[in-house]
Amino acid sequence: MKYCTLLLAFMASQTVLLAGCHSRKTDEIPPKPVAAAEPAVVPVAAELFVMSRCPYGLMAEDALFPALDKLGDAIDFRLHFIGDVDTDGSLITMHGEPELRANLLQICAAKLAPKAFRTLIACMNRQPEAIPDNYPDCAVKAGIDAAAVTACADGDEGRGLLKASFEYAAQKGIQGSPSMTITGKEFDGPRTTESFLRAFCGSFTGTRPAACASIPEPVEVPVLVLTDARCEPCSRAVDMGLKQLKALFPGLRERVIEYATDEGKALHGTLRAADQKYLPAFVFGDEVLKDASYPQIEKYFEDAGKYHVLLVESGFDPTAEICDNKVDDDSNGKVDCDDPGCKSSLVCRPEQKLGLDVFVMSQCPYGIVALNSMKEVLASFGKHMNFRVHFLVDAGEEGQIESLHGGSEVEEDLRQICAIAKYGKGNRWLDYIWCRNKSPESKDWKACATGAIKASVIEQCSTGPEGRKLLLQDSIMGQELGISASPTWLVNNRFPASALTADEIRAIFCARNPGTPGCDKPLSNDAGGAQPGGGCQAN
Repeated sequence: MKYCTLLLAFMASQTVLLAGCHSRKTDEIPPKPVAAAEPAVVPVAAELFVMSRCPYGLMAEDALFPALDKLGDAIDFRLHFIGDVDTDGSLITMHGEPELRANLLQICAAKLAPKAFRTLIACMNRQPEAIPDNYPDCAVKAGIDAAAVTACADGDEGRGLLKASFEYAAQKGIQGSPSMTITGKEFDGPRTTESFLRAFCGSFTGTRPAACASIPEPVEVPVLVLTDARCEPCSRAVDMGLKQLKALFPGLRERVIEYATDEGKALHGTLRAADQKYLPAFVFGDEVLKDASYPQIEKYFEDAGKYHVLLVESGFDPTAEICDNKVDDDSNGKVDCDDPGCKSSLVCRPEQKLGLDVFVMSQCPYGIVALNSMKEVLASFGKHMNFRVHFLVDAGEEGQIESLHGGSEVEEDLRQICAIAKYGKGNRWLDYIWCRNKSPESKDWKACATGAIKASVIEQCSTGPEGRKLLLQDSIMGQELGISASPTWLVNNRFPASALTADEIRAIFCARNPGTPGCDKPLSNDAGGAQPGGGCQAN
């Protein structure tokens, strides 16, 4: 393949033993039998598709590279990068210019230093926030000619290599980082060294490398799945959850328990005492702590008595009123939306025609794509759409505000929500947001506070109690509605939906507001390299 990613050529060597010169005399000692040569190992093809600043891609590389080192030339490995080629030929990456630069350096290193480039990448990955600025030091440590790689990355050669890599990933339909194929088949197992070794060793068609004999069997991991037949979305959530968990824990052994049973109610009582009341619940014992995949998702577990509960996006409380089944579930004499517990439920929210709300994180790449798409959407719909933006943050018990992408995102959330509050007329606040979206990591936010938008006004609001109050209101709204992914859309105040491109946004809006001027005009479907249906998921 001509996509200038690494090809570790398999060098199969076979020793040919030739008989020496000997006499024809019959009383000569005959030569000893020559032992048959060991069968050659046929290399297994493996391809990894990543974004060089994607945290999950870095985790995959860190687990994969030791497996490749152990199997050596038995794996024909190629590394590819995910991105987009604009109509003018420019290259676009999900995580901006720093990622584009890192891609160029790494793909050039793969070509010019095929035996050392994995060492380079592993070194850079140790300080993900410093990528690509940590390249020079890591190049020295990897023994790479830094100047030659830099010259490649700066010139047409590097861009040609990266463009070909982007196009190859697109041709394969690869959009998510990381994505892995082994012998052309998608790898969906845990991103651990042992899991990669198992997958590789199970793919050899004949002789296997000696290293395959020492791979341990998967740890058996029992899980109790507590669910409720009354919860319609729970069944699908259980199926999806188990599929994902089996990919993480090859030794998973599940047992599903219904809430209505005595065992189910007793288990729920234990979970509820630890403030884990929502179903479905995935409940583990101490066995999960022994699996190699556990450290990767340890932060998503909370203890409940003797159990370890996986934190998942669930919102069904089996002891509460179900708001749309015409039954008084909690026996308080009030049914469905008349019950106070249903006040904030989506199904009980009043419908508001022509409404479009979006919940985002200001530094989430997917949220940025969605908000950028609104420029075209609003130009098409104008006054026939009431558009609002809300921010997804977590309010801590001690009053602190946290967000998925750290403190800098909270600071930008505050500035953007203040821009909305102070410059709502004519959606002028969007000019600030669209400007910030061009360089979301830049600290020079005041460069986007131009014209009618005053930096001093935003600063006073965002650093004081006003901005904090506004952001906490959004936090409460998101929690009540069970929204945690950026972007999430809410059409007409009650119908959740997902979309990234301008035409996808038009479609979800018009499905609830048919006949609205603008609905008959298709818009663009450019997602700027973002994965369709993707999003940033809060903890």
